[in-house]
Amino acid sequence: MEAASSHDKIHEWHEDVEELDNYQLGWYHPVNIGDVYSNGRYRIVHKLGFGTYSTVWLARDSRLEQYVALKILAAEPSKESTESRIIRHISQYSEKSNRIGKAFVSPVLDEFEFDGPNGQHRCLVTEPARCSLAESKTEPPWIFRVDFARAIATQTILGLRAIHACNVVHGGKARLLSSCLPDANYLHDLHLNNILFTLRDINHLSVDEIYHRFSTPQLTKVNRLDGGPIGPGVPSHSTSPANFYVYCLEVDDPRICITDFGESWLGDAVHPKGYLNTPMLYRPPEAVFAKDLLSFPGDIWTLACSVFEIMGDGTLFEGFFPDEADVVAEMVSCLGPLPLSWWDAWEGRSEFFVENGVWKSDIGRQSRPLRSRIQTMGRQQHPDSLSPDEAESLAAMLTTMLEYDPAKRATADDVVNSDWMTRWGLPSLKPFNIPV
Repeated sequence: MEAASSHDKIHEWHEDVEELDNYQLGWYHPVNIGDVYSNGRYRIVHKLGFGTYSTVWLARDSRLEQYVALKILAAEPSKESTESRIIRHISQYSEKSNRIGKAFVSPVLDEFEFDGPNGQHRCLVTEPARCSLAESKTEPPWIFRVDFARAIATQTILGLRAIHACNVVHGGKARLLSSCLPDANYLHDLHLNNILFTLRDINHLSVDEIYHRFSTPQLTKVNRLDGGPIGPGVPSHSTSPANFYVYCLEVDDPRICITDFGESWLGDAVHPKGYLNTPMLYRPPEAVFAKDLLSFPGDIWTLACSVFEIMGDGTLFEGFFPDEADVVAEMVSCLGPLPLSWWDAWEGRSEFFVENGVWKSDIGRQSRPLRSRIQTMGRQQHPDSLSPDEAESLAAMLTTMLEYDPAKRATADDVVNSDWMTRWGLPSLKPFNIPV
C-alpha cells in the first residue's frame, strides 16, 4: 500500500502538518496529545515533526523522568524498516571502539511495536533535538557565526568518521519535515536536513513550562471534504509541530547530532536500491555515472557539500529546482572537466557545451572554480570572515573530498587529519566545552 496521492482528496488541507489522507490502513497511526505508549511509560506532550513514512512526537518518559522523541513509523514501512538495527549497530560498535565522534550520533533509547486502527507500527525512542541546520538557515543572512560554523562542521566531520568506522554508509534520503529526531555496516547522506541542533537541559521542565518556552500544541479539527464522519484511523485534530526553531545568528549552542538512517546500508554490501535519494545538489557524480561504485566515498562528497554550506551562506553547487544535468554542469563549472568516459556518457552535455567542451555563450554559465566560490560564500560581508590562510586550507581540504574518482577521494580519516581540521576545526570545539 502506498501513501495517498494528490488526487481524490478526502480531508480538508491543513498547513504545516502531514498528509491527512495518509491516515488510512497501512499508513500513519493517529496520535493525540496525552496518549500513552509502551504500557504507560511514554506520554505524548507535543509534536516534533513528520515525514512521508512517520510522525515524530515529544513524550515524557515516566520511568527515567526525562523527555524523549517517539518516531512512530507508518504501518507498511514498519515492516521493512532497518533503521533501529542500523542505529543500534552504530551504538554497540561505538561503545566497543570508543571512537571519537560517536557523541554526535544519537542512540536508540528504546524500541517497541504496537497495534493501531491502521495496522502494526514500530516506534523508535531517541533523544529529542531542535531544528535542522537547514531550517535554521531559512532567513537572511543564511549564515552562522564563524566560530559556530567551525564547531558545527567539525562535529559533522567527526560524526561521519565515527559512522564510517562502524562500516556504515548513510547514503539515503531527505529528512523528516520539521522533525527533531535522529532517524551501522551502512551508508548515510549527510546534508543539512539530517544534522540537528541538540536540545539540552529540558528534563527539569514541567509540561506547562515546555509549552511556555516553545509553544503550546496548535490543534485543528479534521473534517472530510464530503462532510461525512472521519474514520477510526483518523485523528480528530491535526497537531502542528512545536516551535523548536533557532535562527542561524541566534544559535547559542553549536552542539549537533547526525540523524536519519532510514536508507543506510552496510558499507561492504551492494547498495540495496542501486540509487540515492540524496537531494540533487548533494549527490556524488557516481550516482549519475557509476552507480555500482556507490559507497563510503559518496558520503565524503556529500559531506564536502555540507561543510561548504555550513561555513557559508549557500550551497556549493547552485540551482533552482535543478535536474541531474544542471548539477553535473555545476560540477564541471566548479571542479573542471569530467573524466573522459563520464563526459562521453553524459547525455546532457549538449545543453551546456559545444562539441569542443567550451561553454555555450547563450546559457549564462561559465567556469567558477571552488576557490572562487569560497571567496564569495558570504563571509566577505561579515566581520568574522575567513583569513586568506584559512580559506586556502578549507579549499585544499574540500578539493580532496571532491575528487571525481571515488577511489581517489579522501577518506573520513583523511579529512579529520587535514590541515584545516588540525588548525581550525578541532580547536573550535574547546570554547564550547564540546567533548570528542
